[in-house]
Amino acid sequence: MYNTIDSIAHALNRKLLKYKERRQKGYHSGNSMGEDLMVAIEAMEEELAVVNGNALEAAVEDFIDPEAPSITKIDSFDLETPVPIKEAIFALDYVDHDFYVFKNEDSGKLNIVYKRNAGGVGQIEL
Repeated sequence: MYNTIDSIAHALNRKLLKYKERRQKGYHSGNSMGEDLMVAIEAMEEELAVVNGNALEAAVEDFIDPEAPSITKIDSFDLETPVPIKEAIFALDYVDHDFYVFKNEDSGKLNIVYKRNAGGVGQIEL
């Protein structure tokens, strides 16, 4: 049994040494793809800066991100007229979102009623 363990240990040692030698000689080394890509991008930027002068800076400033969030709808709430809490909950069912902002008739403060994920309605008093 010890002979088997010794032979396996010797085989693993040989493989590790072989792998280490190959790494040192450069078989498994070199620049990674990310490093090569950064070098290429920097070279392109330098070339464009030389050719175009300030045109590169202008292009960067004029860039519009297509993934940037944009406002698609604006809602307005009447916060001057106080509303009873029951009416606000009733109105919550008729708006196209999960919350309703109003001025509470009892306290005179701003309140938000919202539909809870677990069911029911929640209230936030500001």
